[in-house]
Amino acid sequence: MKKVFFSAVALVAFSFAGMANEIEEKKVEEASTERDCFLEADMTLRVWDALYGGSGLTEQEEIRFMNIYIAICEGYPASSIIN
Repeated sequence: MKKVFFSAVALVAFSFAGMANEIEEKKVEEASTERDCFLEADMTLRVWDALYGGSGLTEQEEIRFMNIYIAICEGYPASSIIN
């Protein structure tokens, strides 16, 4: 009788241990929401040039525009960028 009882307990214990690894957690990958701020600034200048036949800005002014655009895109407040 003791052997039957022990066998039943062992069977239940091993069945729970065997089921522990069967449940797999599904990992949901979140879509990447990172922005490429440099690319956005560059494309903005290119579109402006294409639509209006040139931005009318000097190279230095275009660089300043891109730096401001990138800073705002990355989350810096405009008040801290433009003095």
